[in-house]
Amino acid sequence: MRSQKANANTVRSVNRTLLLNLLRREGSLSRVQLKDLTGLSGAAITGVVAELIGEGVVMETTPLPSSGGRPPVLLTINYKSRAAIGVKLMERELTAVLTDAGANIEASVVLPLSAYDPQTVVDHIAQVVEVLLQKTGRPRSELLGVGIGMAGLIDHETGTCINSPYLKWNHVPIARMVEEQLSLQAIIDNDVNAFAAAERLFGEAINCNHFFVVTVGRGIGSGLVLSGQTYRGFSGTAGEFGHVTTEPGGRICECGKRGCLEAYASDVSLLARYRELKPEVQSLEGMVEAFHEGEPIAMALIEDAGKRIGVALANVVNLLNPQLIVIGGEGIRLPGRYFEQMEQHLRLNVYPGLNVDLDIRTEHWGDEGWARGAASLVLQSTFDFSLGHS
Repeated sequence: MRSQKANANTVRSVNRTLLLNLLRREGSLSRVQLKDLTGLSGAAITGVVAELIGEGVVMETTPLPSSGGRPPVLLTINYKSRAAIGVKLMERELTAVLTDAGANIEASVVLPLSAYDPQTVVDHIAQVVEVLLQKTGRPRSELLGVGIGMAGLIDHETGTCINSPYLKWNHVPIARMVEEQLSLQAIIDNDVNAFAAAERLFGEAINCNHFFVVTVGRGIGSGLVLSGQTYRGFSGTAGEFGHVTTEPGGRICECGKRGCLEAYASDVSLLARYRELKPEVQSLEGMVEAFHEGEPIAMALIEDAGKRIGVALANVVNLLNPQLIVIGGEGIRLPGRYFEQMEQHLRLNVYPGLNVDLDIRTEHWGDEGWARGAASLVLQSTFDFSLGHS
């Protein structure tokens, strides 16, 4: 009997997830449309929908125009019924947002870090949770959890920061520490995987099951979604796109290797290469200004960086055949020529036929956008396992 009940609960959970994700992608559907799209029985649809409406997760909306008889009622997700908090953890501060279940930002806060030890960081996270709840007036009961995005090697399954070069952390069980202090679900992941979660749920990749996200800034990172799921690799740390080799035996990288893509094409490396020849330039903005003035060295280095990333992306396309590549990060501020070189050399080096339907897009994200991505870690878990349902 217990086994039958467990099986019934599993089927119900799968059906909930199926309906919620259809409503997330389509916006509004009638019960009949849900039945046709899922192949579920009318009784199953009725039962799950009644449950979701009872929880306030789904609501009925304006009926469709009728050609006669009783008009069908549309169903839509009530995104305001639940909330998530996302924290973008950085070297000197954290940016946090509270979003509804549709990842729409309702409030944000920036808090400088007074120290970098794990417990102090957890205390800061607890502080911003309270601030955001006060700002929005939301009850704690509506919170689905806290998502944390940060650079470094992250074990998503155990909620452990394996290594953070910026915070100098090694094997810190940060998710467990947050859960124990706040009594809320906490999910941690690499910040680029958080970015990918937001793109999959509500962004450029909402109707895409195979896509690759690249972020260019101080470092170069990536997130890979295959068959609608984030790919993390054997040890859970896949995505070190910035450390593919672009120049064997080349420039030394922060990781200790030579010739990494990041050593040539990140913001920091670009400026360092330029200052070796133009030491008077103090910032990347100064280098970009020189580019726009037609200064040959700045032009050559920025175009070279775009070319290197384009060739590396072509290798990703040849190997994995994604439908979409999304490029984001602070590097978006670089000149258009950078991206022209990137796309030109990507398409030039892709195996014939693989770039015909390949879509390439850029996303302009600030720190709040990254925090929204972190909130999407919670929402991703929510939609994968049904919205707030135990």
